[in-house]
Amino acid sequence: MNHLLNLIRKELKEQLTVGSLVTMLVMIVVLSAVGTMVGEQTADISEPSEIGVVNLDDGTVYSDVAIDGIRSFYEDPDKYVIMVTGISETSIEERNRDILRAMEDNDLDTLLVIEKGFHDKITAGVVGDGGKVSTYWHQTDASMTGSLSTATAYSVISSMSNEISKYLIGDGSSLDPVFTMDPLNTGNRNTILNGTVKEGVTPADVYNAVYAQSMFLPIMVMMIIITIGSTIIGSIGNEKENKTMETLLTLPVGRTTIVGGKLVGSAIVGLIYGGMYMIGIYFMTSGMSSMNGGNSVSLAELGLVLSLVDWVAVIAVLFLSIMCALGICMILGAFAKNYKSAQTMTLPLSILAMVPMFITMFSSFQALPAAIQAVTFAIPFSHPMMAMQNLMFGETALVLYGLIYLLLFSLAALYITVRLYRSDILVTGLIRKKKVKKIKE
Repeated sequence: MNHLLNLIRKELKEQLTVGSLVTMLVMIVVLSAVGTMVGEQTADISEPSEIGVVNLDDGTVYSDVAIDGIRSFYEDPDKYVIMVTGISETSIEERNRDILRAMEDNDLDTLLVIEKGFHDKITAGVVGDGGKVSTYWHQTDASMTGSLSTATAYSVISSMSNEISKYLIGDGSSLDPVFTMDPLNTGNRNTILNGTVKEGVTPADVYNAVYAQSMFLPIMVMMIIITIGSTIIGSIGNEKENKTMETLLTLPVGRTTIVGGKLVGSAIVGLIYGGMYMIGIYFMTSGMSSMNGGNSVSLAELGLVLSLVDWVAVIAVLFLSIMCALGICMILGAFAKNYKSAQTMTLPLSILAMVPMFITMFSSFQALPAAIQAVTFAIPFSHPMMAMQNLMFGETALVLYGLIYLLLFSLAALYITVRLYRSDILVTGLIRKKKVKKIKE
């Protein structure tokens, strides 16, 4: 029995180290913060959003009833319903330009246009050709939360339709009952992307088009970071355990050269892994697209195609983030005593890779609160997860700032790593070094 207790005590002492406990506490704090952020985002989504209304059939009975239907959708319509005027009708180009300006000036995601002749169409009562309502969405990202504006617009339009149906029934209308129950023509749907109006497209279509990129790219980056991280930390732990680290450090080669060789070699391996993951994801998403029957809107049709320069920027961001990960791993591995302890060092890296993965899968950087934005930007692995979508939606400056930050981060990690390799911590270990100092004193 004593032997069993001694073995249990030994295992607990080796595995429940201060470092592992601190890492778990940090993970709890980070995951709690992510949970709070998701909760706040959910609360924001449940709140009604402002909607703009343009009445081009002003002064008619049914257009006024339609506006009453919009207002009845909200408990506080004066706060959420924004009446927009000054929309040109001379040409489609000028009209779209005025609508975009109005949405930007009023910070609107959704705008409804009650078209001219709305009253006459309802009076005519032709089934399938009712009062025309056009919908405009201003889409600045392809996040899951951003696509919910589609459902909001449909709910408001349904409220308009119900209000007009009740008015027709109460007025004793002799119109076709089928028309009375569905008196609107809502087929004109438009989404504004990067300043261009895309006809027949909704935010949900945009989200579906970039679904593979927004959902699978963060997972791919996380897998690359964790894979190369565990590989290099395990390699350093093995070298210490097999006593090959001392041999490597005694070779007539500069410590900077040793660090550079490990980092560049591992970075190349990371890019190879990334290429393999991309190939796998490409075939997987191609198969999923074929299941949809090819009915989804393509990125090319939406104008969300990356140029050659954009792809170079994406690869540069991915490479620098891998360099940052390797720098972190080299620093963590320096304090590992053996291969077993090295495996526990991968947990902080895994947390840093998972947190931005969850954030970018469910929201966009622009939609996050300022504090969460700062944390997300500070995590180097966030940038390759956000780069493609930011470039698609014209957020080039954010990608450029990310590149600069990643370069500085990787240089700082390289500097710290070189300093560690020039010290005797790699051989003696941090705890043993402190003991040696005490003995000398």
